[in-house]
Amino acid sequence: MDRVAPILRGPSTLLVWCCVVIGASACAQEGASGNGFAEYLRQRDQSPPAARPQPTAAPAERQVQQAFTAQVPGAFASPNERNILPVEYSADELLNDPLADVIVEGNDTILSSSILSHIKTRAGRPPSPRQIQEDVAELVKLRWFLNVRPVYRQTEEGPVLVFQVTERPIVRSVQFIGNKKIKTAELQANVGLRQGSGFDVSANRESVYRIQSMYQDKGYRFAKVTLQKGGDPQDRDVVFQIEEGPKVRVGKIVFEGNEFVSGAILKTKLASKTAILRFIGGSYDPELIQNDVLTLRQYYTNLGFFEVEVEAKESFSKDNGYVTVTYQVSEGPRYRVGNIETVGNVVIGTGRLLNDPKLDEGHYFNARFLREDVSSMKEQYDELGRIFAKVEPVPQFRADEPGWVDLTYVVDEDIPRLIGDINVHIRGDYPHTQEEVVLQQMHRFIKPGQLANGTNLRMAQQRVMGSQLWERSDPPTFDIHPVDGLDYLPPLVTRGQDGRLQLRDNLVETAASEDLPITSGFGHSLSPVGRSAPVSTTVERPIPRAEPERLSRPAPLESGFEPAPAKYPVGEPMTMSSQYTIDPEAIINAPEESFIVRCQSPGEMPTYRGQSVGRNGLPVPQDYMQTDSPQGDPFGDAIRNPATPGFVDVNVDVTEGRTGRLMFGVGVNSNAGVVGSIVLQEDNFNLLRPPTSWADIVNGTAWRGAGQSFRLEAVPGYQVSRYTASWQDPYFLRSDFSLGLSGFYYNRFFTDWTEDRLGGRISVGRILNQYWSAGLALRLEDVDLHGIRNEAFAPAALVAAKGNSLLSTISATATYDTRDSSFMPTRGHFIEGSFEQAFGEYDYSRAEVTAGQFFTLYERPDGYGKHILQFRGQIGGTSSSTPIFEKFYAGGYSSFRGFAYRGVSPRQMDYVLGGNWMALATAEYMVPITASDNVRAVVFTDMGTVEEDFGFNDFRITAGFGLRLMIPAMGPAPLAFDFAWPIMSQDFDTERVFSFYIGFTR
Repeated sequence: MDRVAPILRGPSTLLVWCCVVIGASACAQEGASGNGFAEYLRQRDQSPPAARPQPTAAPAERQVQQAFTAQVPGAFASPNERNILPVEYSADELLNDPLADVIVEGNDTILSSSILSHIKTRAGRPPSPRQIQEDVAELVKLRWFLNVRPVYRQTEEGPVLVFQVTERPIVRSVQFIGNKKIKTAELQANVGLRQGSGFDVSANRESVYRIQSMYQDKGYRFAKVTLQKGGDPQDRDVVFQIEEGPKVRVGKIVFEGNEFVSGAILKTKLASKTAILRFIGGSYDPELIQNDVLTLRQYYTNLGFFEVEVEAKESFSKDNGYVTVTYQVSEGPRYRVGNIETVGNVVIGTGRLLNDPKLDEGHYFNARFLREDVSSMKEQYDELGRIFAKVEPVPQFRADEPGWVDLTYVVDEDIPRLIGDINVHIRGDYPHTQEEVVLQQMHRFIKPGQLANGTNLRMAQQRVMGSQLWERSDPPTFDIHPVDGLDYLPPLVTRGQDGRLQLRDNLVETAASEDLPITSGFGHSLSPVGRSAPVSTTVERPIPRAEPERLSRPAPLESGFEPAPAKYPVGEPMTMSSQYTIDPEAIINAPEESFIVRCQSPGEMPTYRGQSVGRNGLPVPQDYMQTDSPQGDPFGDAIRNPATPGFVDVNVDVTEGRTGRLMFGVGVNSNAGVVGSIVLQEDNFNLLRPPTSWADIVNGTAWRGAGQSFRLEAVPGYQVSRYTASWQDPYFLRSDFSLGLSGFYYNRFFTDWTEDRLGGRISVGRILNQYWSAGLALRLEDVDLHGIRNEAFAPAALVAAKGNSLLSTISATATYDTRDSSFMPTRGHFIEGSFEQAFGEYDYSRAEVTAGQFFTLYERPDGYGKHILQFRGQIGGTSSSTPIFEKFYAGGYSSFRGFAYRGVSPRQMDYVLGGNWMALATAEYMVPITASDNVRAVVFTDMGTVEEDFGFNDFRITAGFGLRLMIPAMGPAPLAFDFAWPIMSQDFDTERVFSFYIGFTR
């Protein structure tokens, strides 16, 4: 038996393998035959059925081709189908042969030509198994067939691909009964059923839910839909019975239990709104109400109510047309902040890190202030190039003292990093913007080789995102990748040994507030801020951070360097508070302890007198009581280079937006009356890119792509009209200077004369930093003063200016602006000074200063409801030789309320002549009168004078009140309505109680 066993084991093993192969082959054939139906079950509910062709008799093209003559080895088939080969088991040589034909079998009512029009496999080409699978999937999606099976058939002309199909029954008619609020065509488009399409009971039942969901989305929450016909496999007609019911609207929103916050304020946080006049808006959506519950909880939690509970209850009217939503609020106690401490900060001390916190010990908890404090801490690290530093606030609720929470800020300081490459990617249908445009927008803030200052990165991001060139729906993204920096640092050979890497010579020196070590003697500095960094005379060794997840550090290499663990693993994107998208790659860091830290006393470090300190905290020259250098150098540790800083690459992705705009507007105000506005503007203009073909015009690439601005404006009006054409390059010749050219025609009907101006202006400007800007301008105008009222009695100064005059001036302007908004500022200040010198026909000097200061005196804990106090002032003086059309005038809604436009001015014989000296001031207090802040009330006082010479002899004071309406659909500027009465005035002034401004632009 021992001799027979090996012999038996051989055939038995072979037999087992044969059974396995035969079974797998049979399973594969069975899976292939059911593949179409399985695919149908998977995709049946994903798309509506396609329109089915009209039934027809079976054409001759469906006749079976000549039978297969050569059996393919290894194929298993029934006696009746020995000539059919499943595609999955075709021989290799057969797949390489081109198809003789592609036909369809099994279709009784659908033309083969209609079916083949959805198939991409063609005769005359070798078949592709992947394409055949896609063709099967496409036929299944049509929902014409219960089953689709592709097979091969061999003929004398060659292999033929046959799609064997089993047709589905067709729908004879589709009917909707009871629908009045939604049209039948809209319902039919939603369900996808129509006469001639495939009959499917499950699809008909699914259509019931689709119709009901459609009604609910439109506010008919009680709509009912039943399937009267079409639920039986023997049916051929589909009938839906619809009971629409009333459209449910939110009639009333009530709050109960809220004490700290009023119901009016809570309503502004809700997405659900009540119906206006009982029938406009206010659609009822239960999911939206549940989201509102979560929103209210979050709102209270952000204010320190950590135990708040909110529940929504709904009650419907008798006819179910209106619902009253009652939010029951249990506020609970409002928590105060107890102890505040920081953990993990070494480079920046706790006192500096928590300097002037918004959320201090003893204050009520407020998430808004917490975010500001965390942002302030991160900004301190951002200034040091540690842009991946993290500050995580961890609350600890006191069990023995309810209502108190302690805060611990857990800090991960990161390492300083430098800017590596800046890559720009521009997307769009026909990208035409030059990459230089994006780089110019950022180059004032970030450049390769600079310290990766987080504040500058945010400024660069804001500058790009604030540009009108990019699509708003797909805003620009800044993707910041940490890199090892090996590509930026050439190898360094020191004293015959392979040293570490040093920065390239072209890296830009950047000052930083963090002192970096600078070695002396034979050492080499690799400081990212260069050798200009100050040397500390008293330096202490930093305490290494406690990192629970960090493994014990291995012994340092002979070179004194060791790779720090990657704190940001590969492939794990992180998001900074400044909205940077960070996707770290491989990082090779030097230990953070290599940087010297001040203001810390570990107590273990001895004091060295008259000695500097190296990167490892050891004295230079070396103290041999501490260590012994193998270099044989009396300076010892000084030969070791400081740690290599980290690098980051900045990838900027932008999508070109629609930079060309055609705008129409209308405005009315008490100064200029009614005016219209037609503006054609292109914000991505290119003066040097004329069209070279019709394709440039069709694709929109002609005259575009350089980031320049071109504007044509027509402002016709009853009292004033202006027509301008202007061009500006914000980065002229790739510099920080802007260049602007403009030409204009201006017409104004004044009370005493009519003025026409035709001229142009050349301006050069520069934004110096975040707050400062400056500019120069050359102005050339032809001024035509005519239509003088009662010219025979007019003053000589007015008559002398009659006719055409050439006005040529050059001016300089400097502006400092820290306001948080130009339309509705709540804090900050601005000051602008200008000086203008005329030359040529007129010779005079004119100086003017405008300033404003804004204070927020009160705001709700959520940051809204601000009470704003503002002070504004304007002073100016000009030479006595200034022509009458260039003198100072005051009065009107934007100048001196309580007086008419140009109603404050020196006069002669009742003619307004203007003054050479002007001083105006305004104090205004603004408070919101609605919870949404869209309606505000103001009280104000205006004061000042316009006089012939310097002085305050004709001083005026007015006082009044007004309203400010914020309507986003009408533009960013608020609608203004003011009432003012003079308290002090002159007899010759022209008074006006009511002044206003209304503007609308689309």
